[in-house]
Amino acid sequence: MFGPFSAGDSLRIYRLQRRGVSLDVRRDLTQPWSPLWEAWLAFLTQQAMGQPTYVLADARQGDGFVQLRYRPHQAAADVMFLAPVPGNSVRAAKAWACLLDGAGIEAAGRGIQRMFANLPPPGVEADLFQQSGFTFYAQEDIYRLVQPAGPGVATNHSLSGLDGLRPQRAEDWPALQKLFVAITPQRIRQAEGGIGLSVGGENSQRYVLPNPGGEEAWASVSLRSSRTAHWLRLVVHPGAPDVATHLVRWAVRALANQPARPIYCNVRQYEGGVRAALEAAGFELYTTRTLAVKHTLAWSKTPVPELLPGLKSSAEALPPAYHINGEPEAKAPSGRLAATRDS
Repeated sequence: MFGPFSAGDSLRIYRLQRRGVSLDVRRDLTQPWSPLWEAWLAFLTQQAMGQPTYVLADARQGDGFVQLRYRPHQAAADVMFLAPVPGNSVRAAKAWACLLDGAGIEAAGRGIQRMFANLPPPGVEADLFQQSGFTFYAQEDIYRLVQPAGPGVATNHSLSGLDGLRPQRAEDWPALQKLFVAITPQRIRQAEGGIGLSVGGENSQRYVLPNPGGEEAWASVSLRSSRTAHWLRLVVHPGAPDVATHLVRWAVRALANQPARPIYCNVRQYEGGVRAALEAAGFELYTTRTLAVKHTLAWSKTPVPELLPGLKSSAEALPPAYHINGEPEAKAPSGRLAATRDS
């Protein structure tokens, strides 16, 4: 039996979470978390907070659960956690297939058009996602600086080559959008349904380096600190590759004023110039992740037979994911499934 988490599933989740696979590597490294707590938080807030959890209890396929996270302001969700670990167990592999398929149906009923996953290096997990309809579309390297430089202050001298670097402002969004379009291949934008401008998450210090001679930004920098690590995110315009070296040095010095913790930085395969700058500053490759996406189905409000005779209108999908977070849950109407179209 597959269905949403309820209070009676608490013991099952507690036991399984120790034998699961987390797909949120950034959160794992910066903010340890509990799947059981996230399940309860989503349950108590009607999915306005926490991670919606779906549980499998089947005599043949065994027990398991999957957790999602809805992306704000997007008709998209991320697969965050799966249990149990598949290993070489045929039974566990069948459980994963059921969990991923069931989560896709649940997400589609809420207007979700894309499900994403950040997968570990090629192995059993990646194979099971591919068998469940996920497509690999990019790779992402995560670098780590274990021993940052000693305490110091990011003075004006450290801004050499970064004239104009300043905290990000609301009016920078058009320039940042052009920056992301400039560095992101069209196939990636199609896979992700557009350009996502959130580069650091909540509680991040964000900076922008304007391009004095144009409407695009030269670079975007995001710094985020937690109790266990710091996270750095750099986006550099292809026309200013030398800027990356100065930005990495500046970021490391800025974080040196924080408690001594490892610094991580994620770089996608098509973001040139940043890797060399990180390695020159002492960063080492920590892991490589595979980015995957699956296009789901959305409920049609208009029955299909009414559409066929005159082709009156196209199927209308439910409101996107941002109508879920903090608002009453959207109910799947009694209609048939209609395939969504790419953005």
